[in-house]
Amino acid sequence: MVKIIKFPNRSKPEYSDHFIKNVNPTAIGNFIKAETPTLSLRAADAMALAIIYSTYLQLVFDEEGSNVPMELMQKFEDNDQQTFCWHTHDKKTLH
Repeated sequence: MVKIIKFPNRSKPEYSDHFIKNVNPTAIGNFIKAETPTLSLRAADAMALAIIYSTYLQLVFDEEGSNVPMELMQKFEDNDQQTFCWHTHDKKTLH
């Protein structure tokens, strides 16, 4: 009797890893800037990064079969300074 055991192939990278390594933030920022000329290029690039990382976050949670913790995301959206300790930083030290 022969037993064949098939182990999952974990060497294949997840799509989220492929996405984050291959996405081009500059191209997305340029597209956003072209679509909304009133935005500064810096703001368009920042928006591109926010979109990229939001997409990456959702892909990771989808791959892991879990949900984005909405309470935490709401605190982030509400700019909850106590949760993220943003109020403890002096703006001069961030430059």
